[in-house]
Amino acid sequence: MSQPNNQVRISLQTKLLATIALILAVVLVGNSLANYYRASLTNQQMAELRLLNLYSTFENLAARSTLLFERQISQIDPDALLRKGKDAPRQVPDVFAGLLGLQMTTADGGILAQWQFSENIEFSKDARHEDALALVGAQQRPYSLIHCANRCLQSSYVPALTKAGQFVIIYAVRPLDEMLIDFQQSTTGEIALINARADAYNTKPIALASNAESSVPLIEEMQQLTGFLDGGRTHYRNTSRGTYIAQTFSVSRELADSSARVAILASDSQTVSFMRETLRTWLITGSIALLATIFLTYFALRTTLKKLVNLSRVIPMLSHSSYHELRKSIAPYTSKPGFVDEVDQLNFAVLDVASALEEMESSVSETRTALLAKIDELKETQDFNDVLVNDSPLVIVAHSPTGQIQMLNEYGRELSGWSDRDVELRNISQLILPDLSGRTISELLTSLVEGNEKRIQTEQLMVGTRNRVHDLTWMHAAVNTKGDPLILSVGLDITERRRSESRLRWLSKHDNVTDLLNREAFHEEASLLIQQYADTHRIDFVLLDIDKFAAINDMYGFQNGDVVLKETARFVERMISSDTIIARTGPNEFSALLINERAETAPNNDTINNPLMGRQLRFYSVLDQDAVEISLTGVIAHYPHDGHSIDELVSNTSAALRKLGPLEKGKINRMVESVDNRAMRQERIQIHDNIVKALSDERFILLYQPIYNVSEERITHCECLVRMRSENGHLVSPAGFMDIAKEHGLMSRLDLLVLRMALVQLSAWHKQGLDLKLSVNVTAATFESDLFIKELKSLILETGARADKLIFEIVETEAINNLSTAKELCDRLAELNVQIAFDDFGIGFTSFEYLRDLPVDYIKIDQSFIRYLYKRKSDQLLVKSMVDMAVALGKKVVAEGVEDDGSADILRSMGVHYLQGYFISRPRHVEELDLNFTMEIV
Repeated sequence: MSQPNNQVRISLQTKLLATIALILAVVLVGNSLANYYRASLTNQQMAELRLLNLYSTFENLAARSTLLFERQISQIDPDALLRKGKDAPRQVPDVFAGLLGLQMTTADGGILAQWQFSENIEFSKDARHEDALALVGAQQRPYSLIHCANRCLQSSYVPALTKAGQFVIIYAVRPLDEMLIDFQQSTTGEIALINARADAYNTKPIALASNAESSVPLIEEMQQLTGFLDGGRTHYRNTSRGTYIAQTFSVSRELADSSARVAILASDSQTVSFMRETLRTWLITGSIALLATIFLTYFALRTTLKKLVNLSRVIPMLSHSSYHELRKSIAPYTSKPGFVDEVDQLNFAVLDVASALEEMESSVSETRTALLAKIDELKETQDFNDVLVNDSPLVIVAHSPTGQIQMLNEYGRELSGWSDRDVELRNISQLILPDLSGRTISELLTSLVEGNEKRIQTEQLMVGTRNRVHDLTWMHAAVNTKGDPLILSVGLDITERRRSESRLRWLSKHDNVTDLLNREAFHEEASLLIQQYADTHRIDFVLLDIDKFAAINDMYGFQNGDVVLKETARFVERMISSDTIIARTGPNEFSALLINERAETAPNNDTINNPLMGRQLRFYSVLDQDAVEISLTGVIAHYPHDGHSIDELVSNTSAALRKLGPLEKGKINRMVESVDNRAMRQERIQIHDNIVKALSDERFILLYQPIYNVSEERITHCECLVRMRSENGHLVSPAGFMDIAKEHGLMSRLDLLVLRMALVQLSAWHKQGLDLKLSVNVTAATFESDLFIKELKSLILETGARADKLIFEIVETEAINNLSTAKELCDRLAELNVQIAFDDFGIGFTSFEYLRDLPVDYIKIDQSFIRYLYKRKSDQLLVKSMVDMAVALGKKVVAEGVEDDGSADILRSMGVHYLQGYFISRPRHVEELDLNFTMEIV
């Protein structure tokens, strides 16, 4: 607040001179001595009051300084002290400025970390220290104390919590120099700290003093006065520099212990001189003039004195930031118009100072908050960048356009085996190998360096430890910096993915028990070989079957059965020495295609002279310490006499193998054309007629196999499986009619019939309040039909079924053979909220690109990978890789063929979402379904 412009300013000095001039004439000389005596008493009281005010100012400054000190300590991060430890370097950070030592302890005094910033400081370990720790631990608030030993110091104990929730106490020690400097700057007096334990430590009593050069000699003179150090009363001392008053005070127990005392010293020379001059004046002018002067002076200065008293009361409020109370106390003395003197000016100045301090504190608080927020933000950003660069499974390289490596992150150094020193000396071409065409990484990045492209993606090999090569996908980008241009290369290690793809590619064509070709791969390669060598070579087909293999499995178990399969595969490989391909084409069935040079004199259909004819096929296998004779029975056929395609050769030899009698067992037999082939064809025609009639009579029914949701621990949907009811009432499985229906183009009719029945049942479940989804198998012929979507919409509208509860299962190999069509149809079904599942996943080879591009919701791992899961580590690894791949692409995983709780537990631990198989339930009629199945969690 500023002084009003319309007020007249009269100085306090003018008022005093005018008043004294008026009253001198009426002053009573006779009262001079009495008034002098009273004035002396008053001056003595004022001196004592002055010392008390000075001491009060000291206590206020000490309390405020202690509060700021405790706040300073509370800003210290305990976790940072824990990281620094006890043996941290003695460099003093800014936050510790002014401290002599810093220590972090447990509540019982155990030292967690400490810093000593002065050679002469030792941390307290006495009872006072232990009491302070106990007090802070009990009250959970800061505690500070001034104490004296060799020297006088201030100790502060501040409680804190680490991020881990540990309660700790931060113990700091500082000197009292700044506190005394603040007192000297705030007052006209001098102050000294008296060490009450000086004798015990053989030190001087005066531990610390403001303006020591002048104050210490004065206090040492005061010490000569009796009882000065004991305190309790004011002492006067005439010195060569004038008269001084002094008093020793015991410091409040809230600020110091009994070892510390305060001596306040102030000059009283002006008062003594004034008294002497007044005495002379009174003696000259008389007692009457003196009385009149005192009377008039009182009335003249009453208002001013009130203002001064009020100021002495409100000014200390500045140190406590009590600005509102200060303005409220000064307002009565600044609101009335009149003459303005120095006291009024002081009132206005105090108000201005209060406003400035308040504004400054607000600004400092806002600035501090903003700085702390910025520091936290920068720290979080730095931490994030450090984690991103060093903890991510990516190789991150920064290099110059010439290839000189500037930085290689921790993962890259670990993968390459380079040290920090190696990185500084290496070129990017020493880390990334040339591509298949021989182009180096520098050549590949030419367009990036020249600025023609913003980023370049490559797949190149990286040299690792022990010359191990890693396959990585790289993304290169130019980085704009204030210095030289840089190129940032980020590499993702896809070595394991490539290995998995190679393994899946191999498994898609091979049997995982015998390592021979599987049925699909054999048929494909055999067809190509027949086409290639039909005109120039002799081609024979051999079909072998392990006799009584089911009995071996029953007696010795599936694991020994797999041993027999492996030994049989090796036996067949040794037996057939000509150019051939061999495959396991059935559970206990092996096929081979023999390519031999054609003899000019041999008839084209001659198989009699084949060296395999009539050969005994027997060997022994040790199963559970038993020597078991394994015999094989085979049929050899000649192309094209016994079949014009590999499918015909397989079909005809399979029929011939089934017709062999006991005498033909254990050896290879010639394929003999008989009425058997005609009978088989006739049988297939009969089956075709039965299918057509069953479609007309609607003798197809649906069985339902529940599918268990692992996360929800309940049955959430079922798969419908079609059966044909024969005219005599027997149920025929799909194996008895599905292939013939496909051959004769009947699958679309059958699929639509099954779909209609499934939607009717789905609608019925919805009306019953059952929240179930239903999976329906759809063949490629139906799925790719132009009318399929239209007919599906019509059936949904007709039955009232919910499309979002319908799941179509398509065979993986069929979908991939028609990828573009499958993707288009999947997108159209997704618009109807119909979900898609890949059936028999893993039988064909599905690349990451196919699985990524097709919008399917589920994959169903084929039961051939699940059947022996609990005892085959290789199957577990394959299934785990399929699950991880599917989950990474956002697909749900269904495991088919779960037949025991061991496999179920393994699949659940792998993250499989759904289980299906005999362990859950066999396919049943709808009225026989048990939807209350739950798995016991082990």
